[in-house]
Parts: sequence; structure tokens; C-alpha cells
Amino acid sequence: MAAGTDDVYKLNLDDIIAFPDTAHVPLLPPSPGESWIILAEIVENESLGRPVFRVRDKINGYFIVAFYTDDPMEDAVAMKCKIGHVICIVSGMRHTFLDGQSGYRIEDPNTAFVLPCSMAKLKEINARLRKISDDGEMNKCNACKKPAELRCAKCQVKYCSAGCQSSDWKEGGHRKECPVIAKLRLWNRTDWG
Repeated sequence: MAAGTDDVYKLNLDDIIAFPDTAHVPLLPPSPGESWIILAEIVENESLGRPVFRVRDKINGYFIVAFYTDDPMEDAVAMKCKIGHVICIVSGMRHTFLDGQSGYRIEDPNTAFVLPCSMAKLKEINARLRKISDDGEMNKCNACKKPAELRCAKCQVKYCSAGCQSSDWKEGGHRKECPVIAKLRLWNRTDWG
């Protein structure tokens, strides 16, 4: 998947190379310069002494994600692992646990993070960003659609004024979407190798 730019958004979350589902996770570790992100919504907390979550990927495949970091409880809390949020596993390799369940074992907290939204919301935001780009409106205000030069410091969405940005943050829902948009825009500029 070719990388997009700040002004051209073409990220495809259905790309099975960059965002593999349970049926397309590579069997071998990534080569140098290669990576992928496994996206899965947390559907159940199965923690008993160690953080373990049942998750559902984008094609409704279910598996578990278990934390085996140096401080697993603290890491799961720091990542804000909550039911309904999307956990992102960087270049994850399948693991079969002792009880026979299949999933992912998080050993380094830097190889996973959580987006504060559902899978449906993630796809909806991604589709909206693609439409804005396809319609040539990436340089318009996120709130009023006027030409814009100012940017949100975190996600780079454009605004025509501080007033529009403040209003969109408070009433337009940008506060909840900002961290998700920031990650999507980063992925849009990534060459997945």
C-alpha cells in the first residue's frame, strides 16, 4: 500500500498486508522495514491475575490477547484496555496458549496500544477522512468547511479559526476522535513495506 500525504488520504483498513485479519496474519516475523497492525475490538475482560482480553477482529474472528510484560496490570491500565475499544498489535505473531486458545501474547508494552473507539467507529472515521480527501476538502475547516490554515496540534485536522476549533472540540465530537484521527493520519503516511 503506497503512503498518502498530509493532503491526500488513502488509508485502507481492509488492506490485509498492512492490517491483517485472523485469516491473513503472516506466519513469519516481519523482515527489516516491514510491519503490520492487527486491529481488534475488546469484547470481554477475562483477566484472572493477568490481563487477558477476548477480542474480535475486523472480519469477526475471535481470539485472546494476554499481557506478559514486566508489569502486565500496570501496562494494561496505562493503555486503557476497555471493552469497546480497539487494541492495535504491532507486527504480532500468533501464539497458542497452554489452554489451547489462540491469540497474541504482549511481552513488550511498546508493541501494542489502544484506540478509544469501537471498530465500527474506527472504520467510520477512516471512511470520512477518505471522502474528505476524495472531495478535495482536506484543506477546509473541520467545523464549517471554509478554507483553513490552522491545524489541530495532535491530529493535524484543519480549522479556519481558533473559535471553530474550540467549538468543534467541545460540541463537534473532535475531543473523542482526535487521538483516533492522529493515528489514522500517521498510518496514512506510513509505507508499510
